[in-house]
Amino acid sequence: MDGFTFVNINDHPTNPKKKVFFFREVSHANYFEVMLIESKIQYEKQIDEEGDGRIYFGVKKADFTKVQKLNYLTIGHFRKPFIPDRFFKWLLIAVSLLVLSLAFIGAWLSN
Repeated sequence: MDGFTFVNINDHPTNPKKKVFFFREVSHANYFEVMLIESKIQYEKQIDEEGDGRIYFGVKKADFTKVQKLNYLTIGHFRKPFIPDRFFKWLLIAVSLLVLSLAFIGAWLSN
């Protein structure tokens, strides 16, 4: 589980009937754990105190679809907006609409 990873899901290193979800941030792990408890999903938890501090959750493969949804909800809960400033967000939309309008007008006038 080393290197640059886009997804925080791996196979369990010793149990082929389990999947492992991991988090680097304690707040993310706590949020995920609360959802596991509320969903009554059995899990095992381990904190890598000697390594990079990742928090690992082992779950049964039978629960994988449910837990994957909880994982996506956790990621979405802590996701930062792509363009956090409202002004620049609306400016980008306005410029995009202007360019699109000019493209349509250009195509219409060329016929």
